[in-house]
Amino acid sequence: MLKRVIFLGLAIRVLVADGSSIDSLNLKYMYEGAKEIEMLNRSMEAGMREHNQVEKPILTKINENLIDNSHIDTFEDFGDRYILEKSIKNGAEVKTALIGDTLRIEIKISNKETIVTENGVGESSISSVTTEEIPIPSDGDISRLKKEYSNGTLRVEVPKRGK
Repeated sequence: MLKRVIFLGLAIRVLVADGSSIDSLNLKYMYEGAKEIEMLNRSMEAGMREHNQVEKPILTKINENLIDNSHIDTFEDFGDRYILEKSIKNGAEVKTALIGDTLRIEIKISNKETIVTENGVGESSISSVTTEEIPIPSDGDISRLKKEYSNGTLRVEVPKRGK
């Protein structure tokens, strides 16, 4: 009976020792993984801090007359009517629409080019869309508006009311 108790005690001790060594091994791997995650986290935080640094603005004096000297498209008054003429690149797709008392002009320019290389033939395409909204004069008769696009010029004519 005493031998059985001693043997049982040894068996329990071996199981506990084996279990604890397995637990120690698992803890070791868990700590190593946690250390690696912590290092990655610190590295990512440092990168984010660097990325999010706000640069101090450079103070400059701006002369507003020099910001944009480009022509603003608008209707010109010709006495009994208003006319808008706009030069547009030939080959462009032009769409116009009336939205309330505003003329919307959409210009789509597409360019396709065939490219031949030693590896074969390919195609390159570039496309851009520009939209402008131009107010129609308040005394213009929108119901009699005429528009025409030819030879690279969009011409929109709006007769005045009552004339």
